[in-house]
Amino acid sequence: MKPSNTPKNDDDIVGLLPPTKSILAFLATTMLMLFSVGTLNIVILDFYLDINAEWTLLYLLITVLIFSGLNFSVVKGSFLAVRIFKRYLTILFVIFLPSVLLMDSSTQTIPIYFFGMGVALSTFYLLNSKHYQIFVEYQFDAMEDRKEALAELEAEIKAFKSKRK
Repeated sequence: MKPSNTPKNDDDIVGLLPPTKSILAFLATTMLMLFSVGTLNIVILDFYLDINAEWTLLYLLITVLIFSGLNFSVVKGSFLAVRIFKRYLTILFVIFLPSVLLMDSSTQTIPIYFFGMGVALSTFYLLNSKHYQIFVEYQFDAMEDRKEALAELEAEIKAFKSKRK
């Protein structure tokens, strides 16, 4: 994902909020990513490592904090954060797949495995969707417009102060 190269016109009408479908795509992606990252991490930690609950919760807390920071960056229009989300989800899924193939068929955690796979795949689909892309572009453009407006305001303030002296 990268910003579009479409030239912006000063006459373009920009609303206060992005289109509704884009907001819904962002919210759905955020919630599904929380579920998928949590589920995949718990299954991976349980399958590959034998660590106690305190360390698992600490790891999940750190993951949630990093996720929140990256998600805030997406709200600010960061295409880098979206790429990090995609790569992190891909890496988690690749690490998760062998645990599905090697799981014991008599365990009662089979629904959790398939729930994690389904949610991760739907999250990846939504991250690549057109509406999510529109949301990030809209936020990026809004931040660029804000920076431009602040620069103009500073120039006006400097001109006013120099005129006053």
